[in-house]
Amino acid sequence: MAILTGPGLGLVVAAGQGRRFGSPKQFATICGRPVLLYSLAAFNRSPDITAIVVVTNRDRVGPVQRLVRRHSLRKVSHVVAGGPERGDSVRHGLAVLPDAGIVVVHDAARPLVTPAMISTGIVACRRHGPVTYGRTLSDTVKRVRGPAVIETLDRRELIAVETPQFFPVALLRQAHEAALRQGTTASDDCALVERLGVAVRWLPSPRANLKITTRPDLRICAALL
Repeated sequence: MAILTGPGLGLVVAAGQGRRFGSPKQFATICGRPVLLYSLAAFNRSPDITAIVVVTNRDRVGPVQRLVRRHSLRKVSHVVAGGPERGDSVRHGLAVLPDAGIVVVHDAARPLVTPAMISTGIVACRRHGPVTYGRTLSDTVKRVRGPAVIETLDRRELIAVETPQFFPVALLRQAHEAALRQGTTASDDCALVERLGVAVRWLPSPRANLKITTRPDLRICAALL
């Protein structure tokens, strides 16, 4: 595959409702700072990112714009309102990105992303195409149907997928447009790209790349920071 060119473009998704958390977790605080700010600061520091789009809740667009100004996050070019589902929010963010480059999609609920992770993923995407971070499984995994165990899966062939994820921006647009036409959804962007018949590679994720799901996760992230 030819080496891909174009700028690195951040797309930080911060439009979740936080139903399990009890409120939008991207605006909870860790060490006195909003969860969202940690991801934005990492993308802003990355030498491989030239522009950042933030997708947030419609009623939070103004506050996020003020957060960006207050912390001098100069690479943030747009703050846009998300949609009812995650795929809608990513599509809204893609709509304001340039036509060429590598888009780095990241969930704001993973605040411990680092500039090094971003740079490593962009290099891999330029060489190989779509890339995601993921984590090998230490537990035995079984397929179930209701209360019944159906089979035991080979965990050597399984990973838990995380963000950030890296794509040629034109390819990810094509994948989202195809999903919209077909009326289909997916839990992550890699799945949409895979439906186009495009292979995705993975990189081992640092153990600290935690996702905030419940309130105790805030304390864990604070300890790691």
